[in-house]
Amino acid sequence: MKKCRICGNSDIIYDRTIEVGRTGELKLCGHIEKLCTCGGIPPFQIFDENGKPGWCICRSARLKLTAVKKAFREAELPKKYLWKFIEDFETVSDKARRLIGLVSSIRDLAPDHTWKQGYYFWGPAGTGKTLLACIMLQELMLKYGLPGRYADLSRQLFQRLKDSYNITDENYGESGRIMDELIDTPFLVIDDFGVQRNTEWESEMLYNLIDSRYSAERPTIITANQSIDNYKEIAHGRVYSRIQEMCKIVYFDLDDYRAHMKQTIEL
Repeated sequence: MKKCRICGNSDIIYDRTIEVGRTGELKLCGHIEKLCTCGGIPPFQIFDENGKPGWCICRSARLKLTAVKKAFREAELPKKYLWKFIEDFETVSDKARRLIGLVSSIRDLAPDHTWKQGYYFWGPAGTGKTLLACIMLQELMLKYGLPGRYADLSRQLFQRLKDSYNITDENYGESGRIMDELIDTPFLVIDDFGVQRNTEWESEMLYNLIDSRYSAERPTIITANQSIDNYKEIAHGRVYSRIQEMCKIVYFDLDDYRAHMKQTIEL
């Protein structure tokens, strides 16, 4: 099948020209709409001249669109990073363009290829690590129609787990479910790695998460301000060894991305 220049044969696009509130809209790519003969009416069934029923060519894409919309609703992405895709990462330098190439490679995979490699993005604050990680997560959800999650170690994960032991909290007794969702989700971003206090409990919870995803070969994108070599002692080195195996280490040697964006807006 010839590759669509617009969607890369993912069949789903994010159309930012259609205003729904302050965002655009997830929709079918135009090449699917042109082939559709059912009018987009569920269950997307058609009949031949003999009255024999069959499925419209659009059916799988429409089912995927429903799955993609659900994935984005449940991803727990921060508002400022939601609906960000490859074109939203400013190509401010050759180094930035090489980083964008990591995301472009996801689009170029064959439809039946499963993306398994993770990434460990590290470098100074403000260089766009979290933005690119969230872009990568959203490109993956868009391409594969599979769920993804964002977990912030500085504000989210450990506090939610601790709250689940509080009888008055709405998530009381749900620590197992919270961890299972992060372990089982096909794609995961772990933001602000290294800010944890590395108590025995936090270290073990972090190891269980990393090890489980490593064993299941589920891609994990991690952001940190420091090299993974600075965290060799977490869980007696077990977290360090797993990340070394499951992630490609990428240093963000870029100018302050936030400062660049502020200057661009002012201009």
